[in-house]
Amino acid sequence: SELFFKGGYSTTSMDDIARKIGVTKGTIYIYFKSKEDVLYGVCNRNMNMLQEALKNVDPDEFLHMGTKFFKTEMKMPDHIKFHWIFAMGEMESNPKIKNILSKSYREYVMVLREKIDQLKLLKKISENTDSLKLARILISFHNGVLMSVMQGLSESTAVDLFGEGMASLLQNHYRTND
Repeated sequence: SELFFKGGYSTTSMDDIARKIGVTKGTIYIYFKSKEDVLYGVCNRNMNMLQEALKNVDPDEFLHMGTKFFKTEMKMPDHIKFHWIFAMGEMESNPKIKNILSKSYREYVMVLREKIDQLKLLKKISENTDSLKLARILISFHNGVLMSVMQGLSESTAVDLFGEGMASLLQNHYRTND
């Protein structure tokens, strides 16, 4: 993902990838059929990180976990935290890239929606909450803060902003214990 991020997806070759990781191009082709498969692997790796982070989250810790995950994400190299951005320019000219990013987004929505549905079942958030809509709002907010970091927002300010924004977005959905 570092090569895609720094040099662009279209200009990165399988030879470049092989050199970067210190293997032959043939070795890469054992694991990946194409450069698109490498990109899918990058997206999938990041989705797995999110799923692992959410898997065992106590419902009462969902808000804090989101902030913790974002704080951890800010410590990652740019090519990992911005993995989806480097391929955005390729979407219109390469339908495979558009499909990969669309699939990654749908999986991201599904993971968050499942966690929101769990919170509804446990009566931690209102049963009237539209899980799909809230998942999409949270993803949009997350991606917007990441874009702001790319545009110069400091990472510490981004972490604070993310925590406050998550709290604000979720406050109308969380049930209070009267």
